[in-house]
Amino acid sequence: MTAIDLDLCRKLVGDAAAGDAAAGRSLVEHLWPTWIEIARASRNMGGLARSDDHVHNVVARMVEKIGRADGRGLKLYSAWQERNPEANFEDWIRIVMANVIRDYVRAQLGPRPGDLEPPSPKRLMNEFVTLLDEPGVRPPVTAAQTARELLEFARSRLPPDQLHALSLWLESADFADIERALDLPAGEGRRVVRAAVAVIRRHFAPSV
Repeated sequence: MTAIDLDLCRKLVGDAAAGDAAAGRSLVEHLWPTWIEIARASRNMGGLARSDDHVHNVVARMVEKIGRADGRGLKLYSAWQERNPEANFEDWIRIVMANVIRDYVRAQLGPRPGDLEPPSPKRLMNEFVTLLDEPGVRPPVTAAQTARELLEFARSRLPPDQLHALSLWLESADFADIERALDLPAGEGRRVVRAAVAVIRRHFAPSV
């Protein structure tokens, strides 16, 4: 695997996030070989990984996301890094790319059976911070703040039962707890959470 120069990336990310378009282009050039290798080796790409066209389409989506001239796509990294001090820029890039690959494959092939299972609360909050890229949104800096902002984001997009279930789930309630709290039949807690997650993911996932 092509090595990522983290010191170089740290400098380029700071400059690009401040609006230095040349730094953004240099960052993309540095990361391009790694993105190609990740896409080709990704199990989530399945048979698409054998196609240079599909691999380069994924990388092009990464360029759109990370290489914007105004640096907007990189501004969420600093907040994510503060919440994950043990991680580094390469970890963040791999998360972003995993999500880009997931959405690209879903667009090409439709949802996979595994998509029926909701992600973990931590993964959903990471996706929210990493993928929500709207002007005027200040990235949250703690897990509790992320959960509050995610629920606020969901408030106008979910019916009351799904919003309540999502709130409990983000607080680490299991599906049985959710069923008791909402007076649901056995097995309905998972379905309600899954439906809530699917709705808000459609709102903050990147366009594909």
